[in-house]
Amino acid sequence: MSTLLILGGLITLMGIYAVAALALNLQFGVGGMVNFGVAAFFGVGAYAYALTVMPAPSGSYTYILGLGLPWWAGAIIGGLVSALLAFVVGSGLLRVGGEYLAVVSLALAEVIRQLFINQPAIANGARGLLNAPVPSLDIIPGRAQALFVAAAVVVVLGISYLLFRRVTRSAFGRSLRAINQNEAVARSLGVNVYAVKLKAFVFAAFFMGLAGVMYVWYLSILTPTFFNVNITFTVFIALIIGGTGSNAGAVLGAVVLLGLREGLTYIQVDFITPELLASLQDALQGLVLIVILLFWPGGLFRPRLAVYPPPRSASVAPAVLATSAAGGR
Repeated sequence: MSTLLILGGLITLMGIYAVAALALNLQFGVGGMVNFGVAAFFGVGAYAYALTVMPAPSGSYTYILGLGLPWWAGAIIGGLVSALLAFVVGSGLLRVGGEYLAVVSLALAEVIRQLFINQPAIANGARGLLNAPVPSLDIIPGRAQALFVAAAVVVVLGISYLLFRRVTRSAFGRSLRAINQNEAVARSLGVNVYAVKLKAFVFAAFFMGLAGVMYVWYLSILTPTFFNVNITFTVFIALIIGGTGSNAGAVLGAVVLLGLREGLTYIQVDFITPELLASLQDALQGLVLIVILLFWPGGLFRPRLAVYPPPRSASVAPAVLATSAAGGR
């Protein structure tokens, strides 16, 4: 049973980061929006979930809300709150984009983390929240509930993959990819660049928040220290390893990266201390990234842009792009 539980925990963690990588792929891989604030949406979704599903505060616990809602309702709320944050942030920043979005989103993640740390009235400060409700079934005994959580995460990942696959193959996805390739040409063809970017940014942020919700399922506790910049970098590295612009690559990258990194924790060697093991995890993550960039610069699963025929109305875009590239010949 212990081996099965370990495997279930590993699958859960892979699924969480795979969902976050799918969301980042829509923003960055398809839309070209550099979002260094993944941890912000991840953390906001996690806290929104915990504060809505936990009972009213009592004793030394200090936090707002505590509505005692079912876990599934809290999961939806967690995603929606992250989407709302993305709408507020993106409404201004996406008009300028570029490095402004990257810098401000990175700062946003740290501001939100410090807010949760220094304002204990919101969510118990640096001590965090313990025993947050997670998906469970009464017929499943004790520790085996972790397997049910793993199954729930896999289901969410499967649904998320199908949704992102549908979105990227739709007319909306083609418009988003055209904006990434040549924003000026896309605008000249009638694409509302700002609206398309904002919709993609908000839609992806919902799933980043949902990934944060599932992180609470995985740990059943949460503190502000969990939602640091390492989450953002891990998701970016997973996407680069798998293949930027590819939904399948986003999932594959998360599986490969988390499988290698977390697999080290189960290596039992007498001369390796826990501190050394932790440093080896970071070193392995960097080594894998370097190897991928050297030998597979496009990632393990390169996206194929022409897997579906474009509509007639979109057939003008390649001709315009080709004429522009050829200097109008």
